Amino acid sequence: MKKLLSICFGIGFGSSIFAAGSTFSATNLPSVAGQYNCSYYSTDNPNVPAMLTLTTNPPVGGPPLPGTGATWDFSQPQQPGETILRTDIISPANGMDGGSFPDAAYAEQDTTETPSGTNQSAWRYYGITDQGRSYYGFYVPDSDADGLAVFDPPTTDIPPTVVYGQTWTRATSWNTTVEGIYGIYNEFSDTVTVDASGTLILPNIGGVSALRVHEIQGYTALLDGYVPVEIATNQYYYWLVPGLGVAVQITEYGVNTLEPTYPLPYTNSVERMFYASYLPKPLPSPATPVNLYLQLQNGSACLTWNPFTNSAIYQVQSAGSLISPNWQALGLTSNTNWSDALSPTQRFYRVIGFP
Repeated sequence: MKKLLSICFGIGFGSSIFAAGSTFSATNLPSVAGQYNCSYYSTDNPNVPAMLTLTTNPPVGGPPLPGTGATWDFSQPQQPGETILRTDIISPANGMDGGSFPDAAYAEQDTTETPSGTNQSAWRYYGITDQGRSYYGFYVPDSDADGLAVFDPPTTDIPPTVVYGQTWTRATSWNTTVEGIYGIYNEFSDTVTVDASGTLILPNIGGVSALRVHEIQGYTALLDGYVPVEIATNQYYYWLVPGLGVAVQITEYGVNTLEPTYPLPYTNSVERMFYASYLPKPLPSPATPVNLYLQLQNGSACLTWNPFTNSAIYQVQSAGSLISPNWQALGLTSNTNWSDALSPTQRFYRVIGFP
């Protein structure tokens, strides 16, 4: 007798760190030495267009109604090709070339963790005041260019408060050298829009309300200060979550319009947070399953359930074993039912509710 299906029903609630439609404050950003977070990190990710798709969008000036905000699902476990990127908050004095940023109050240090070891890859220097987050510059080691960038002037990359529909601009410049010989003057400007509000679903953390920020970044490099050698426009997206900070980041790198065939190291990069040492509170325990049903109809497993308290979005997951650490997300729905084609192998299901 062939075993077709085994079913496990479970209901859980993702954490809701703040209410949908709330503002984000720059003081919500991690800024205390010793704090850190970890993200899955990838480059040349072919799924970026889907990650940026808006399901729905609330009207400017008001919070989204239940079930009507945008939803972005980044909850998948670590995928092939993803490394772990750890970002630590440290004293500026402990960062590479930290003495070049005397006004910075703290630094973010990126470290890539792989099975073969670790690699410190970047340092960014900041301070938070009643004017927002001041960004003083960075140090990123490079094969041929001096990695130090001291912004003149520093920019406010995140205002003191951020709300849906808000816009701002910023511009700065810095000097560097290539191969220690050629002087390069770098110009940077961007236009920023908080273009969406909704639910962000993170691996291990669950569903949180978030604001998505979209930047159109312009970059020009001038040899000896007047001969343009690179002009590029990049698209940068990030999601702000009080209690977490910048929880997801996606960068799409534009080509150099002066040298279109000049090879870039990668076309995009994606960071999606799965752990933060400074989470404001433990995640709630899963609730007891209530009124979940399964019927086998027309070659499908048909799941139905009652609405969860304080949940507008549901994620259906499956696994081949109850003790599996890697439950696979089948999809999101605002309905209270789901159909999945029968499989000849054993399969367990669970349903997670998100605000």
